[in-house]
Amino acid sequence: MKDVVFITEKTYKSIYVCQPFIIVGNTYSLKKLKELGFKTFSNWWDESYDDEIDFEKRMEKITKVLEDIASWDFDKCSDIRKEMRDVLIHNYNQMLTKD
Repeated sequence: MKDVVFITEKTYKSIYVCQPFIIVGNTYSLKKLKELGFKTFSNWWDESYDDEIDFEKRMEKITKVLEDIASWDFDKCSDIRKEMRDVLIHNYNQMLTKD
């Protein structure tokens, strides 16, 4: 099942409430979302974890992203959230228009 991409309700819930997300799932999950017309957050953090086939290396990359985000102060979080607004709204609208 390594070639299977399964987008869970957790991702769609984040999209519905206009929250950014990091997918701890199968390889190429972000790629599949982009194919479906969604946008992701590579402008704000490293999403190369999506291409990593080795599970341990993938988890190391995701952990690094989470550690980086955890180091942001409140002002940086607030600024980035404002920068993401168009992407978050786009994803919300994209989800509502899907069959």
